[in-house]
Amino acid sequence: MMKTVLISFAIIANLGFGTVWSSSHRFEDDFVEKTLAIIVRGNKAEITYSIGLNKKTAEKVLSEWSKLDANAVSSETTATPLKTEASEIEIEPNSDSGHALSPELTKKLHEAAGKFITKKLNVKIGNEQLPLKLISTGPAPRHPFAVTIKWELAIPEQKVVDLEIVDNNFLGLKGASRTAIKATGDAMLLQSNTSPILIRAQRKLLDDLTPGERKDETSIRAKIGFAKR
Repeated sequence: MMKTVLISFAIIANLGFGTVWSSSHRFEDDFVEKTLAIIVRGNKAEITYSIGLNKKTAEKVLSEWSKLDANAVSSETTATPLKTEASEIEIEPNSDSGHALSPELTKKLHEAAGKFITKKLNVKIGNEQLPLKLISTGPAPRHPFAVTIKWELAIPEQKVVDLEIVDNNFLGLKGASRTAIKATGDAMLLQSNTSPILIRAQRKLLDDLTPGERKDETSIRAKIGFAKR
């Protein structure tokens, strides 16, 4: 009997069924799934950031961001130089429910995410902190994520650059993270602390880490060379 059961499980496993995700119960409360991916092309880098979370966590995050908005006048004195012009930001059409969230909640989240996530994503090349240009924010194209944000970063005209992106977002929450960086064209990835392809990157669980350890685990550090400079 036991042998029959084991054979049955083996047959099912070999059928190749994909992972089945639940919707609103995919993530536990106070948990944020996130990815951070960078593609360096010539004198620019495209940075893409996706988050997945459940309804309760999304509402909690929006509430915290709302409080930060209320204190905007006092916080401006300590804000990072990562600023964007609202007129340059593309808000993608709300054609996706955000998978685990309602269309209304997804819209509120992606409208606020570009502003607040940008403020806590610190980018340095060498010792110089550089601004990000926010180019789009909207519902994520891939399940089970809810929101995807994209930025553009200008790369200085140097033969070799040391790039560091420190993610200070959601450090007080549980979660998991994947990171990746790759270089194309005349750009060459000489060294990095992460995978060149996001789907092959190790998924890091952050629950048992301190906020400082979480920041370190989700940050990207890389040395990039340029052949034609």
